Amino acid sequence: MSELVLKKYSYLYAGLDCVKSVSADASAILLSGEDDEGLKVLSRIVAARLCGISDDKAFDEHADIIVYPRPDDEKKSKSKSGGEKSKRYAISVDDIKEILDSLYLTPFELKNKAYIIENAESMSEICQNKLLKSLEEPPQSVCFILCSSGKLLPTVESRCNKIELPPFDIAVVERELGKFHKAGGTAIKLAAQASRGSLGTAERILADASFADTYAAAKKLLLLSTGSKAFAHAAAVYEKLSRDKVDALLGVAEYLLNDIARYCIGVDTVFDGKDIAEISGGYTPHSAALAAEAVREAKKHNAANCMPQAVMDTLILKIMEVKAQCRK
Repeated sequence: MSELVLKKYSYLYAGLDCVKSVSADASAILLSGEDDEGLKVLSRIVAARLCGISDDKAFDEHADIIVYPRPDDEKKSKSKSGGEKSKRYAISVDDIKEILDSLYLTPFELKNKAYIIENAESMSEICQNKLLKSLEEPPQSVCFILCSSGKLLPTVESRCNKIELPPFDIAVVERELGKFHKAGGTAIKLAAQASRGSLGTAERILADASFADTYAAAKKLLLLSTGSKAFAHAAAVYEKLSRDKVDALLGVAEYLLNDIARYCIGVDTVFDGKDIAEISGGYTPHSAALAAEAVREAKKHNAANCMPQAVMDTLILKIMEVKAQCRK
């Protein structure tokens, strides 16, 4: 998904308190959060403010706002169907060398020069260590903006002013999606609920025509995870799914289990309360939490190229086990 997809929501990011508090003389900023696309938008707005230009020019091309990875560095690989698909480009040693070699060049047009490093968590330890001194003592007119959805070296993080991208309220996500999408109200509401406050996730869900089916499958799976007699029916839900589809199914199942735990203790759920009430039978708050942890483990195993069906079989048996144990 291109960064331009979330550009239309830039006014929301510009209004965040964390952005308003950015110091004009900041030299190294670490933007962190789970929404990669949101971090891209946020980085442009922060860069614009540090370089002395208005928010409405944040997405224009500027010689002094330099983004890594470079657009022409985006790698392509052939998919199984023969088409091309983008790979998430990792920051390389050559990229870091290019940055360091240009640090002391005078800004061309703006007050300052900003280096935006997307996917900063992709940097190797060698790359991160090469940046350390520059992060700590950059030239007066230079600022670094690192975007990371993962962990960096503690020495790198300690040299940056940290800004955490907060999730938006679900009602705000639903309202904003409605402004830009013609999808039905049910689809928009489901995307907003499943987004957990991430506009990037919400956009991806709306672009995924199969998400409603995945949601229905996850509900059915948890409803059938009641005991050994229902195992065959539960297995039929996922027996023909690909690894990617299993990953999507596990992601929704984890969200639903978190909501079941909320429902069991009388806290408002993120998804529709009727849906959660329907699938919460036999769960306690503790068993729902244990089942959610089992789902997270299953996601790791699925990502590690274990057989998807075996991963799911093990998970269903584990969910049945924890439900039985917590009822005793």
